[in-house]
Amino acid sequence: MKKIITFFIVLFLSLSLMASAQESKGKAQPTSKSESKVEKKEEPGKGVEGKGKGEKRDVEADKKEIQVKLKSVAKNISKELERIKGGAIVRVVVSSFSNNGEIAKKKEIGTLVMGELMINLSKFNNIELIEREKLAKVLDEMKLVQLGFADEKTAAQVGKMLQAQVVIVGEVNEAADKFVINARVVDVESAKVLYQEGFNSPIEGMIALSSESLVLRSKWDATYRSLILPGWGQFYNGDKIKGAAFTLVEAGLFGTAVAMHLLGASKEDEYKKKYRDSECEDDKKCSDEVTALREDGENYYRMRNYFIYAGGAVWLLNVLDAYISGKDFNSALKMAEDNKLHLSSEGLRVSIRF
Repeated sequence: MKKIITFFIVLFLSLSLMASAQESKGKAQPTSKSESKVEKKEEPGKGVEGKGKGEKRDVEADKKEIQVKLKSVAKNISKELERIKGGAIVRVVVSSFSNNGEIAKKKEIGTLVMGELMINLSKFNNIELIEREKLAKVLDEMKLVQLGFADEKTAAQVGKMLQAQVVIVGEVNEAADKFVINARVVDVESAKVLYQEGFNSPIEGMIALSSESLVLRSKWDATYRSLILPGWGQFYNGDKIKGAAFTLVEAGLFGTAVAMHLLGASKEDEYKKKYRDSECEDDKKCSDEVTALREDGENYYRMRNYFIYAGGAVWLLNVLDAYISGKDFNSALKMAEDNKLHLSSEGLRVSIRF
């Protein structure tokens, strides 16, 4: 029994360290396809260290540029709708952009673009967004959940069912080492395109954005990770300090439990050996030594159990924290709506509501 307990505790510690290392490594490591493309662009004569630093710098710059472009698209759509509708509030549906390409489908770039556009559009007072849940329900009724839609006629039908005035549709197309993203604003009544805009984005930058964006995250994913290994859900939520704290505390508690177990097992072996070979002149002294060894072993085992109970309590706390502090698309959207950008003739004003 003691060997089984030791095995599982040591296994836990190994998996904890591996998960923490993998989480940190995964964020910095590009895909093999992306790596090969960057290598092709690399000028001859540059060292490995310089290449690594330049590559990281480029991805960060690309990611920021993509965010700026998405904000610009949202701002232009808001301005165009304000011009067309005379400043009236417009009910808008943003659909998931269709993915045309293996990487786009795997990384759910269309969903990422939809979510980022919704977050940016929610900052403008002339736009009233219709929830994704309502859109998903209509798509389910129309059997379009898997197929999606990008044509103007279907967009108009979906918009009417949701009592929207315009629908934003688009595509994400892969072209060499970049994504070509096109967005169209479709009028529900006429099924005509009111406005369209497109931009290109490097694949590496978009993948980096997808790994950090709240659009593709969920509280349940964070909870599931923390349920498997303490701290993993916190790393997933982007809280590295809290994730490291949970991992180290659990490693310390279960590591101490292992130490207590091994000490208890050692005392138990001594006790059994002393009990079997109790041949000494002073029977009372031998009896006292045997009793002391047995009590020491029991005390170590008792301490082991306390540390295991403490580890279990911290594990449960880590799971609850991962869910409560988890961030997802809805929390990001609410944050954006609570910090509206008010555009007026006097200029730009920022209003924060509590």
